[in-house]
Amino acid sequence: MSNEKLDILIEGMNELRLVAHALMDRQDELDAKMEALTMDVHQLKADVAELKQDVAILKQDVALLKQDVALLKQDVAELREGQDRHERILETLALRALEWNNFRLDFIRKSS
Repeated sequence: MSNEKLDILIEGMNELRLVAHALMDRQDELDAKMEALTMDVHQLKADVAELKQDVAILKQDVALLKQDVALLKQDVAELREGQDRHERILETLALRALEWNNFRLDFIRKSS
């Protein structure tokens, strides 16, 4: 084999070695990125699991609040009924007081 052919073969081998090193470097970069993505996915899974727990707790809290609001609505309805009843009683008493006052005044006038 001639020197010229050997030089061409050596040059080709050097180019192949450079390409192989570039591929290996790129593969290392891809492996590092894949590892980082895997870690991110695991962290996201943990975050989602924690969020699910938080949402479940919030749902329970909302259910309790709904019960409390329902009880408060009942209490308010009862208070309204009581207030309406008291207002009717006060109106009746006011009318009776006016009637009594008129009766008394009529009696006083007739007596005089």
